[in-house]
Amino acid sequence: MSDFALETGGEGFQASATLKDATLSIVFAGSGDMNAIELLADYLKRVHEAAVAHAVSVVRCDFHRLAFMNSSCFKSFVVWIDAVKNAAAPYKIVFLTDPNLHWQRRSLEALRRLALSIVTIETA
Repeated sequence: MSDFALETGGEGFQASATLKDATLSIVFAGSGDMNAIELLADYLKRVHEAAVAHAVSVVRCDFHRLAFMNSSCFKSFVVWIDAVKNAAAPYKIVFLTDPNLHWQRRSLEALRRLALSIVTIETA
């Protein structure tokens, strides 16, 4: 679907999604700090709505360009994962991480444990 666009951004934080076949791919960039909390919470709600509407099977979250994310932003991911777990047709969530950013592995592992059958982590 070439006309699909789902983006958000503010000072120092951006997220952009593309849809191809049954996969929604999101690239996150910048820093998930205090300025990004509301943007991210709203964005993940829209991601979930789009994933359900387009019957996606997987959402891939690329964190390679995400330097930092605070606990308040991670809470938005907890809420999103909970919504996916409770959806009529849950989809998979894959986090793509940068092995040089150690905070990603530790923090995303906690998210993975919330929904072992839904969330996976891949390191490139």
